[in-house]
Amino acid sequence: MRHLAQIQRHSQSTQLQLVFVAQEQPDGSWLIHDQGDRPSMVYSQTEFAVGALVLIQLDKQRKLASIQDATDWLLNVVHHYFVPGKITPEFVQQEQKKIETWRQEMTAQSQDFTRRQLELEVRREQLEALEQKLSDP
Repeated sequence: MRHLAQIQRHSQSTQLQLVFVAQEQPDGSWLIHDQGDRPSMVYSQTEFAVGALVLIQLDKQRKLASIQDATDWLLNVVHHYFVPGKITPEFVQQEQKKIETWRQEMTAQSQDFTRRQLELEVRREQLEALEQKLSDP
């Protein structure tokens, strides 16, 4: 799993640490960690300066598998999404369509869930009536 991290000096020692700023999600989006609740790990290398932003890859045991400077990656993100003309009305319209599709899917799932709840309630009432009927002499 890929993370954007910042190299910081631990406040109570001279050790360096990687403070996770964001985590890449399976769909390619990034989850930004809250300022006060950012995970971290000890970092013993000195190839990057304190304050540097790095992209890190963790292995399955959540150990550091690779680390690289994040400058080129960040510049690519800025170039791809934030230069004039990149966020066009067509792009906004496509995103609005995606949002509407997701909203409709969520509405359908909610309605299905409500229907199943009602079916379970009816069955429960039927079982209670049957139990009552069987327990009456």
